[in-house]
Amino acid sequence: MANQSSKKRDAGIPENEADLLLKKHLLDDIRKRAEAMQRKSGAELSVMSSTEIEKLVYEFQVHQIELELQNEELKRTHDELSASRDDFARLYDFSPVAYLRLDKEDIIKKTNIAATQLLGCSKEMLINKKFGKFIHPSDQDDYYFFIHDLLMQKNTQILSAKLMIDSRPLKHFECQGFALLGCSRPLCIHSDPHTYVELRGVVNGNFQDDFQICLAIQDVTEYKRTQETISCLNEKLEKKVFEQTSALIESNLDLTGKIEELKVSRQQLREREARLNAIFNASIEGIITIDSSGIILTTNKAVEKIFGYREEELIGCSYNELLSPLQRKKQGDDLNSYLQAKVPNLIGLVREVDGMRKDGSIVPLDISIVEFSIDGANYFTGIVRDVSLRKQQEQKEKEHLEELAYVSRLCLIGEMGSGIAHEVNQPLTAIANYAQACLRFIGVENPDMDQLGEILFKIHQQALKAGQIIHRMKDFVSHRKIYRVDIDINTLIEDAAGLCTNDFKRNNIKLELDLTKNIPEVSLDEVQIEQVLINLFRNSIDALKAMPLKVQRKILIQSRLKSHNQIEVKINDNGAGIDEAHKDKILTPFFTTKPSGMGMGLSISRSIIEAHNGTLNFTCKPDEGTTFYFILPVKRAIK
Repeated sequence: MANQSSKKRDAGIPENEADLLLKKHLLDDIRKRAEAMQRKSGAELSVMSSTEIEKLVYEFQVHQIELELQNEELKRTHDELSASRDDFARLYDFSPVAYLRLDKEDIIKKTNIAATQLLGCSKEMLINKKFGKFIHPSDQDDYYFFIHDLLMQKNTQILSAKLMIDSRPLKHFECQGFALLGCSRPLCIHSDPHTYVELRGVVNGNFQDDFQICLAIQDVTEYKRTQETISCLNEKLEKKVFEQTSALIESNLDLTGKIEELKVSRQQLREREARLNAIFNASIEGIITIDSSGIILTTNKAVEKIFGYREEELIGCSYNELLSPLQRKKQGDDLNSYLQAKVPNLIGLVREVDGMRKDGSIVPLDISIVEFSIDGANYFTGIVRDVSLRKQQEQKEKEHLEELAYVSRLCLIGEMGSGIAHEVNQPLTAIANYAQACLRFIGVENPDMDQLGEILFKIHQQALKAGQIIHRMKDFVSHRKIYRVDIDINTLIEDAAGLCTNDFKRNNIKLELDLTKNIPEVSLDEVQIEQVLINLFRNSIDALKAMPLKVQRKILIQSRLKSHNQIEVKINDNGAGIDEAHKDKILTPFFTTKPSGMGMGLSISRSIIEAHNGTLNFTCKPDEGTTFYFILPVKRAIK
């Protein structure tokens, strides 16, 4: 029986429907057997014994019971089949997948609701129409090959194509189909060991030998669009990936080149660092780096030579340890404030400070500071130079200059001897005359004491004047240390001119003073600057000696306040001027135009002015005279 059911399924007949047919045939078989037995029993009933008749009746009763049971089973099966068919019809009609059943001529015989929605037609309009008319012309060949393969190969086939429905947009579908064929050989159903019946293939309840084609159609338009979108996105993605890959390859090549450049740069940096370290440690100047708190971070070898500390002794210490106590007092106790407020104003300037060695001795230093930043942190680097030798040399030069100035002053006093003697002789003569007058007054009876007192007061004044002249001469020729004070330059000019008054008178020279009043004071050594003034006065006097007597001989002395807090002093004469050949040599040592001159006056004067941070120069016009001038800073302390 299982074999029979399998064959029925192979023939495309539903199992419940085949069972119903089978049971009908069994009932017909029983009915035929009963009729045959009745005919036989009617003919032979007269010759049968009562026992045989009872047996026959019993057999009829058994068959009657079997027939009733079979009828009940048939009715129950029929009801189940009806219910199953209704369920199948509902599932078939309301399935989301479109189903079509075609004959071998491509005529639609059966359809469901999903198929009508897909094709846009009602069931009545679809029935008996060819399905191929709904296929897009470009897919007609594929469709007919698909139907042909179904009919010939009788196995499941799949087709992807497009539907063309009036003016609606094209729809893509995917169709899976198979062909149903009526049974070509007898289907034997076993009822008992001696009886068989034959069944022919059944399709939709009809006995026939032709094909039925079943198609399951699914709308894949959205899927196709999604696929196309995905394909387009994939193409764009591939293009983007290709572009990015190309850019990445290019960047990689560029990066490789930069890595090679970096390697070369790193090697050059190491070489440069080695050279800088060599220079850093070979420098004769000490280099000290500190942070914003004044803590020493690095030093070079020269620092050890200057201060006597090893590098490891200084790292981590305050740089105050390298300054003298007086220098620390000047900058104050708050090192951070000093670095933040004072040091930025000193960037790029060279200052003189006093350092302190490890042994406690003081060393004079020149220091310049630079500031730099790393990762937002400020650092300072100080370059220090031991100027002990320079200071010693400067001291020797100062002493030498003092000696030269002293000798020059002695020479000036020698040259001015007659004039100075005349200046001293005048108060002495006056004192002698006043003394004789006092003697005469004393010899008279009842002398006028008031008049005698006036004469004695005049003697006192003349004695003071003579003493002042001698005192000034003594100061001028004294051998002493340089001592600078704040003084009015006009007072110094008047005093120097007073020492030369007799020379001016003797050579018939008119002296004019054009001095600016209330001029600021200047910090200087008054004896040395007075020496410069006298030297310049004497040069002007010598230049005017050769002038004819009929020509008015004049010397003009001026003082002016210039810009940048500087004072200028000019000594102008109306002499013949300086020859062009002598202009470049006039300020050099040992050059003189005087027959008995030493050639040191102007050279020493220029050295004195430069030692006061000033300058000395001259201008000259032929037949119009010469102007010597020097410039000094106002009240600036000279170290």
